[in-house]
Amino acid sequence: MIPPFSSAGPEGRAVRDARRRAAIHRVLLSAWAFVTLVLVFCVILLTVEMVRQGQDPLASIKKTASEAIPPPVSVTEAAATKDITLFFASADGRQLVPELGRIDFTDSTVENCRRALDALIRGTREPLTPILPTSTKVRGMYLLEQGELVVDFSMELESELKRVSSASTEGLMIYGVVNTLTQPALQAGSEDAHTQAVSAVRFLIEGAPPREAFPCHVDVSLPVGPNPEWTARAQE
Repeated sequence: MIPPFSSAGPEGRAVRDARRRAAIHRVLLSAWAFVTLVLVFCVILLTVEMVRQGQDPLASIKKTASEAIPPPVSVTEAAATKDITLFFASADGRQLVPELGRIDFTDSTVENCRRALDALIRGTREPLTPILPTSTKVRGMYLLEQGELVVDFSMELESELKRVSSASTEGLMIYGVVNTLTQPALQAGSEDAHTQAVSAVRFLIEGAPPREAFPCHVDVSLPVGPNPEWTARAQE
């Protein structure tokens, strides 16, 4: 004969524990539902009050969303590019040949000249020949009030000229740089210390005048002005 169920046994305690857990779970769900209803009621009251005062309840959300998503960049805000003229050597190395180039134009004449000079250093396509070694570095550049642009080159420029030791090559390099940097297309804005046009270029090598550094076929002890004759034929 099977003995009757006893609440004092292990099975009775398990049943009581299960009922207790179920009761606690129902109490927690009721509490969560009550708190949720209170919060919803408070939000409704707050929304009604803001609408009554003429405020937009979603204003803060819209502001946060607009700040999180950056505005699209318009074409006018993008960096403006400008066509300029770069002077490289002809295939026979006897004259300068103009080539169309393009730079990101700025409101600083010095920065425009720096970018044009970087384009000269990067070189050109055949059949034209670069006038500066690709290892050339510009240590500094500044523009004086009278339109004199001072350019401080690294030692690689001197080493290249000593290696070639050619009056034609030296002239092509000097006037290729000068004719490029003195073109009006590089001038930015109105006449002031940062935007005036370049009228001449003073060459420095490692911060010093290259009086004895160059082979001396071209006098660069003073500022050098543009010379359009080199675009016709470099004199030996």
